[in-house]
Amino acid sequence: MPGNDAGTRDVDKPDRLAILVVGLGSIGRRHARLISERNDVELLLCDLQPRFIDETCALLARPPAHSFDSFQTALAAKPAIVFVCTPSGRHASMALAAIEAGCDVFVEKPICTTCDDARNVIAAAEHAGRILQVGYMLRFESGLIRVQALVAAGAVGEIVGGRTMIGTYVTLKNARDVDRNQSAYSLLLDYTHEFDFLRWIFGDVQSLTATAATLGRLELRPHPNVFQALLTMESGALVQVHLDYIQHPQRRILEVYGDRGTIVYDLMSGTLSSLPANEGESATITEFGRLVERIDDVYRAQLDHLLASCRDRTAPAVDGGAAFEALRVVEAAISSIETRRHVELPTTTTVI
Repeated sequence: MPGNDAGTRDVDKPDRLAILVVGLGSIGRRHARLISERNDVELLLCDLQPRFIDETCALLARPPAHSFDSFQTALAAKPAIVFVCTPSGRHASMALAAIEAGCDVFVEKPICTTCDDARNVIAAAEHAGRILQVGYMLRFESGLIRVQALVAAGAVGEIVGGRTMIGTYVTLKNARDVDRNQSAYSLLLDYTHEFDFLRWIFGDVQSLTATAATLGRLELRPHPNVFQALLTMESGALVQVHLDYIQHPQRRILEVYGDRGTIVYDLMSGTLSSLPANEGESATITEFGRLVERIDDVYRAQLDHLLASCRDRTAPAVDGGAAFEALRVVEAAISSIETRRHVELPTTTTVI
């Protein structure tokens, strides 16, 4: 595990870590806003378009220490941590540049757009002794944490299957860049979230069959905009996955089926139902609250975890290896779509 110092501190504020957020679309702005709340760090901003820096500054709890319209100039300021929040196709080159500059790195999901690029980023971070965390913030969402704990504790018995679904036209409407509308398979890359938390809860994927289509008459129609897959997990459980850029308002649901009960979690409403198999037992319903109303707290928990990893030089919960596993499921799904074949994933994977 990395053993170097936790990056270079801002020369103007030696007692505070300097955190650079590069790419000020909707997700970069959220990270910048939440970082600006903290008194133990200094915020640096970077975007090629000055107006996006200005718009971000208007949202902050306090002004940034510095702002830049050049990534190389921003790296020369020697931030301790770089948040890479640019479009996915730029993640690899920018993460590599940040690592080479001696920074710890937080990369928004997906880690990269190809497994080969992901391997290069992971190898560079390992070689340089840098922390690498990837933005699967749902690992810090209280309802999913509860689902994972229930499954791990055997609360619904042996897991035989499940289903996850997200429909999210709003993602397209909120996007600042045009990549999602012009890049093939942006739907799968955007929602590698699902593949990450499925692996966290159900274990590794053994094989899959996938299909996709471009449907509907909406103004924004990336190709494809509807995806479905059947995953066979290494445990033998069968899990269905549905993703679409169609449904509005957004819906997001996870179901887990065991031989002693069923778990149903509506991520948007925050309602978790545990349904026992025995007729004499009552269902348990837990309300976590609407995700949109507590989403900042989820991101704050993710940030806390990153800062603790950088301070203690410990591996983050969602490191490059975990992100790589989600991405290789995406690559297998794309292969299945294009070849119209069932695809086997290796049981063990050497990332580097």
